[in-house]
Amino acid sequence: MPIEIRDTQNIDRQALHAAMLDAFSDYDIPLQPTLDQFNAMLAQRQFDPALSSVAMDGDQVLAFWLIGTDDHRAHLIASGTRIAHRGKGLAKKIAARAEAEIIKAGYKLIQFECLTSNQRALDLYLKQGHEIEREFDCFSMEIGDWAESDCHIKQVDWDIVAPHTDKLRDVMPSWQNEDFAIAAAPEAICLAAYQETQLVGYIATAPSDAVYQLAVAPTCRHQHIGQTLIKRAAHLIGKPTMAFINIDKAAEETIGFLTHLGARKTVSQYELIKRF
Repeated sequence: MPIEIRDTQNIDRQALHAAMLDAFSDYDIPLQPTLDQFNAMLAQRQFDPALSSVAMDGDQVLAFWLIGTDDHRAHLIASGTRIAHRGKGLAKKIAARAEAEIIKAGYKLIQFECLTSNQRALDLYLKQGHEIEREFDCFSMEIGDWAESDCHIKQVDWDIVAPHTDKLRDVMPSWQNEDFAIAAAPEAICLAAYQETQLVGYIATAPSDAVYQLAVAPTCRHQHIGQTLIKRAAHLIGKPTMAFINIDKAAEETIGFLTHLGARKTVSQYELIKRF
């Protein structure tokens, strides 16, 4: 049976999930989400089955480009090829189909991340016309018995914090941690820090332990607010560690703060963008 290149409409989610587990099993940090976590990721990143592409052999997904969208942008949620089917040009074919559909739909660019250590994939993306936009670091942090701020910390809905994020943070998050993605995450947890009635900081996190965003007002830093937010969020979701994914290397103050608290860098990634 010939391999079919097609969209992901009417493709069983379990088949997509199984392909992702195989494709990512040999990464520097293997990404092995449960099916529920996989479905939550697709929902949060606004998965578009019509723009996404797969290579199929019967009912088995051999390779995939899963696309999400927001405003004028398309995002590559995840891409990969099963280990046994690499080197056959499948990634090039499904990428070409996905990009053609993205352009047809009127989106102006596609952006995503690639591990800096994955030179094979990076070379492919650069040959396809993608450009390196930013570099990110990822961290894992054990929660310590840190001093706490005297701010009032309370759990709030994301829409309480969202109008104020640009005034509190220094650097734009990566696309999957942007405001629209948190708003689309059904299980996102948000804590806000107040001095009297003034919002001075916030944290938004997933139940899995991944921190979407953390920010403290520039005039209120070095008052234990950030570490209090991290500590309270970890306690709320019942996790001994927290993960900070895709912190822009330009955010030197944030990286200094995380490393001061004992955060350990796990991997680095490039943000890639291709404009149409």
